[in-house]
Amino acid sequence: MLYQTLSSDEKKSYFNGMAKRTNTLHNYMDLSTASIDYVIQNSIIETIIGDLFFRDDDEDSGDDNEDAAAAIAKKAAKKAKEKVNAMKLFVKKVNIETGTYTYTATMKNEMRFELAMDHVGVGMSFRQTAAAIDHARIRTNTPKLQGMNDLIVAQSVRVLVAVGLQMIARIIDDPSVWAFSLAGDGSTHRGQSFFDLRTRVCYRGFLVNLHLIAIPMFERHTAQNIFRMLVKFLDALYPNWRAKLIGFSSDGENTMTGRHGGLVTLIVKEAENDVIRIWCPPHQIDIVVKKSAECVFDGSWVKIVYDFSVYLRAQNNLIIKMKVKCPRKANRWANLGNVLKFYKQYRRALIEYTTENNPAKLPTADWWVLTYALAPAIDAINVTIVQLQSQSLLIAQQEEHIQSLIGSLTVLFSVEIVDGVNNHDEAYVSYHDQSMRIASAAIIAHIEDQGSFAQESYEGLNEVDKTRIVKEISIYAMTLIAGLNDVKAERNDANRALDQDAAPVMTAQLVKMRPGVFVKDVLAVRRVHVTKFRSAVKVDMVEEEHRQLVKLYKEDTIIHNAINKHTNTTTFNDAWDVLPSGFDNLRAFSGGLASVLANTTAVESDFSILKWELDEFRSSIMHLSLEGIFQTKQRRLLVSLLH
Repeated sequence: MLYQTLSSDEKKSYFNGMAKRTNTLHNYMDLSTASIDYVIQNSIIETIIGDLFFRDDDEDSGDDNEDAAAAIAKKAAKKAKEKVNAMKLFVKKVNIETGTYTYTATMKNEMRFELAMDHVGVGMSFRQTAAAIDHARIRTNTPKLQGMNDLIVAQSVRVLVAVGLQMIARIIDDPSVWAFSLAGDGSTHRGQSFFDLRTRVCYRGFLVNLHLIAIPMFERHTAQNIFRMLVKFLDALYPNWRAKLIGFSSDGENTMTGRHGGLVTLIVKEAENDVIRIWCPPHQIDIVVKKSAECVFDGSWVKIVYDFSVYLRAQNNLIIKMKVKCPRKANRWANLGNVLKFYKQYRRALIEYTTENNPAKLPTADWWVLTYALAPAIDAINVTIVQLQSQSLLIAQQEEHIQSLIGSLTVLFSVEIVDGVNNHDEAYVSYHDQSMRIASAAIIAHIEDQGSFAQESYEGLNEVDKTRIVKEISIYAMTLIAGLNDVKAERNDANRALDQDAAPVMTAQLVKMRPGVFVKDVLAVRRVHVTKFRSAVKVDMVEEEHRQLVKLYKEDTIIHNAINKHTNTTTFNDAWDVLPSGFDNLRAFSGGLASVLANTTAVESDFSILKWELDEFRSSIMHLSLEGIFQTKQRRLLVSLLH
């Protein structure tokens, strides 16, 4: 076949009258896939990803059984393959000029990657995420979303572990950050132990709480083993962590807080500066509530509380009739209030049913009196514990909540503080150290305040039992208050409460502090620490800005009124946002002090997420993938901070 060549004029006129590309459908169907390249430091990939998440815990079981040995070998081979596949996601990139190297991870389809991480971050499984993205592709006719499956989602999540850790490392390394703190605890779920670590840091004036990592633990859970694991992780994440660490928060378990070889003790010795040790106050309050409850009739009252709940939870006919089930006994003693509230709310139905079906299980009248009398105290404690579980809570605010609780209980039971001299009036019940006492008449009035059922139950007792009940309630109240008075977050090297109060970090505290006192009692304590990362000029500006803040508070009515509205629930960021510009250095310094985590509530929240994600249907999920799920949940926050 012969083809005729068009002339130049004919070629030019060939396209005349044709629609422009901007007016065609192809202009709006972007089939290209923008990619994202992430650069990650080699220590994160090799030490954290390649080692801590894939350590071999099945070298030798000591079992001569061939089947068992074969199963172990199969499991080890599977883990080795998982590690190889995970490491393939990261490509080594050498800088020829410097001789150093990093790793890169490329997400070839940005839109699909971002959407997948959004879905996983709200709790969707990998398969659900893949299906949801495919449905979105079909409904929106978006070709960019094609090709998604659960394997790609899992790979993306694993990459996000390294990416998230790299972003956190950048945040901690930022010049605005002179201090950061840690909070950690261990937990076992479905036969696998994890150590969860969180951090709080003041990044460019913004105080932020972050999940750091949930590391699988393959060795015995000794303080030394956990310490070596954490040091290895921190060295890989941010080698200069010893110079910036300012606080470590934990529960009161001996492995964590032991004065000689506890994890916190070992971490504190490793740090370059004085590290504030925090024993989570909700855990301390839990111990106080347990001790106080077990003092009532030598523990018989609380034993009946839980025995009765076990009986009621097994009564299906009662549950069907009431359409509600008695709360389960929880590990936290503060949850005792939920059970007592149930008993009070459904008292008539419970008594009627138990009397008809099993009278031996029915609690006595004196038990009901105690239950009604003690329940308000437990309710007040529960309210405070909810307040103490705020992840944005500061140490000073935490102390205010506890003192407020003590004040409420003191009023509730009409507790009097005395000097202990000649305190033997028969009209009072005194605490063992003679520092507190309660009038018997006040306890009787308290019982009567709980309603007619409590009054009738009390009046039905003989005089001996009445006296015993009043005494038990009084001792309970004073034991509880004395225990709460001893609750203190900051601990010394012997894990005993520190005498000094938490450093002032809120504007409402600083405006009422004389500049000279601030310099002497606050800045001087941390001057060596802060000057490692802030210039001497900027440290001097901290002093000057504090003087200006005090002056502004006195002279500016608007600022004065705004600061006066702050309460013990005002967050650090909200408190400082009311100020005009010009206080960046003071805010950064205060933020470093405020970075000390007041409790381990956020760690326990992580464990709740872990147990939710690692359910019976996902028991074989890779540890790296599980950590990736945590990172998806805070990805938007990290991106917003760094951009």
